[in-house]
Amino acid sequence: MVNVHTDICPHWAQDDRRCLLSCSGLYLPVQEHIDIYCQGGNYGSCSQFINGADVDDTAAVDHGLNLRRFSRVPARFSFRLAACETEDVNRIIDDAATTVDLSPGGIRFESYHALPQGAEVLFSLNGDFSETPLRGIGEVKWCHSLENAPLYHAGIAFADPEVARTIRKRLGITKD
Repeated sequence: MVNVHTDICPHWAQDDRRCLLSCSGLYLPVQEHIDIYCQGGNYGSCSQFINGADVDDTAAVDHGLNLRRFSRVPARFSFRLAACETEDVNRIIDDAATTVDLSPGGIRFESYHALPQGAEVLFSLNGDFSETPLRGIGEVKWCHSLENAPLYHAGIAFADPEVARTIRKRLGITKD
């Protein structure tokens, strides 16, 4: 199911009046910007939306439409990655990565390590202390270095539908 155009930008947080696309700090748009782009149906022309789409290859923008299948939910959790090398041995890539956001389709995270597109990785997502870590396999869909920082943002897509169901449950999402 493809997410079609709505009047409100999918990256607009109405509660605290901020843009969720800002990767380097807090972006609080002025009222005129909110009226035109965030709530006015023209978010496909917003510079924050356009620049944010460039950060992530999967956030395709086609004639102002957000083609992302699932909405992202901002979340900061510790995240561990290992390379899928053999059945018995998996080389740790990063045991101190941090999630940026989650969706039933995958995870965006930040790491000090670059990952090759298409690589298969094992991951462990550590939630709060009441939940067991979520483990699974994902495919690296994109990885980009952040400007003026030694960090990379990367996105993985879940390989197992059961992981997607677990994420839906943890995020309280009942349908696509």
